[in-house]
Amino acid sequence: MKSLRWITLGACLLVMSGTVSAAAYLRVVSWNLLHAGYSGQTDWNDYATQAWTDFGTTASASNGVDLIFAQEVMYDTAAASLAAALNSVTGYTWDYRVTAAIGRTSYKERYAVFFRTDRVQILSHSVWADSGDKFEREPQIVKLRHIQTGADYTFINWHTVFGTTAERQAEIQQIASVFSSIQSGSSSDQDVILLGDHNRDATSPWWSALIGVTPAVSNKVNDLTSINTSCAFANAYDHFWFQSSYVTEFSSAGRDYIANMCAFRNVSDHAPIFLSLYSSADTD
Repeated sequence: MKSLRWITLGACLLVMSGTVSAAAYLRVVSWNLLHAGYSGQTDWNDYATQAWTDFGTTASASNGVDLIFAQEVMYDTAAASLAAALNSVTGYTWDYRVTAAIGRTSYKERYAVFFRTDRVQILSHSVWADSGDKFEREPQIVKLRHIQTGADYTFINWHTVFGTTAERQAEIQQIASVFSSIQSGSSSDQDVILLGDHNRDATSPWWSALIGVTPAVSNKVNDLTSINTSCAFANAYDHFWFQSSYVTEFSSAGRDYIANMCAFRNVSDHAPIFLSLYSSADTD
């Protein structure tokens, strides 16, 4: 009986100390915001409402998102404004990390990551050191921890150049070396996820170098996501890429639900894409 009491007391102490993690979802969105911060692109409540209330593929999908990776953030003040709108719309506290302006010419963009502070801890964030200037917009690298489960992930947030066909092809063929370098550069975190607006469908042979990485890399979203001026889906440009043998937390992914395509087209010309990761502990 005495030993049973000690076991029960030990279990209680583990729970109280936070060393026992509960199973939980980490809900991730990737979204090209269409020049967020430019004139006419400052309806922060619309951005926040779409991300929060339409996470899923149907009108009946439950509300909520924990982590948003954004492309085409034009100013650091735009990131601050969107974080404030997320606070207001969701009722939770959000923080963000935004890069400096990136680009070879006078036209530059920023990447940003927005996160619920009760769900996500940012471990590090940086911009890829682009030796040889291979990328118009070198990716944002974000390492983070899912607070509820202790699971660690590394995300590569990347907006591929549109430019010429040859320029796009060259960048996509180069991203495999970035992915491999990040994945092999850590012995403690093998869960690497590439996301963003990649300006090419995932079935293109241009992705052969990335697909050929060992263990195998595959995509989870290849729906039409860009929206033309006729309010119709046009191209499959936005994706998640990862190694299923490492990202065993994968639960579901898809294109976010949009209620009114023409009204939405005033907010962005890309639908958000979502990814759900489910875990009870860090699997690395």
